Amino acid sequence: MNLLIIGCEWAGKRTLGDKIAKWWSEKTGSEYSPPPSGIHFHDHYTVPHVVHIGGHDHHKEQSEKDILKLNPGVLEHFQRYQIEYHFQPSFIEEGNHWNIDWYYADAVYAPVYWGFGGEGEYAARREARVHWDQRVVEAMPDTILVLIKATPATIKQRKKDGVSPYPSRHANTMFKSKDAKLIIDLFQEEFDNSLIRQRFSIDTTNSTPDESLDEFIKKATPYLTHEDRTKISMD
Repeated sequence: MNLLIIGCEWAGKRTLGDKIAKWWSEKTGSEYSPPPSGIHFHDHYTVPHVVHIGGHDHHKEQSEKDILKLNPGVLEHFQRYQIEYHFQPSFIEEGNHWNIDWYYADAVYAPVYWGFGGEGEYAARREARVHWDQRVVEAMPDTILVLIKATPATIKQRKKDGVSPYPSRHANTMFKSKDAKLIIDLFQEEFDNSLIRQRFSIDTTNSTPDESLDEFIKKATPYLTHEDRTKISMD
């Protein structure tokens, strides 16, 4: 199962992602590492959190400080490297390529907060999103795109409360509560225009994490491959 989860900060991407990982490990017998030390998604695309959890502890804190000092041109190069790196054949051939936001983070956040990639600019990220969508469709046609969303008021309250299984992944981001509606709308627009046809959204505003997991399983099941179904004993 190749999976791409996108959405505004505090919508519940990582909370649901951890639930999915635990469910998948229980069904397939694969390894499960619980939060906050473990995460089963590539979740290192939102500045300043550009370092994968686990295995990089010796430089993670320093790297996340240094990334904020980069000028927009160098940051654009670095982000493009990260995105392109995850199209390597090793990721594609291995399967179960799970990402949070990936190149959708650049499409939404770069023009708003990071100083590059706006419409008409070099390496415009909304145009690039279409290009990367095409590559996903060609290389990983079974990819499922999931938009996680909540109301602006809910996002603002969750940010204020600061409750998350991965609290460090929200620290020092440039996301501002006042921009909640803007960011939600931009993710919705990118989702609506995505070339990935196997997609659905989950609204977590009034749902518990377990209820959102049940909704994910119900909506994802029709898109699972025969191999996926065999792994989780659905065939």
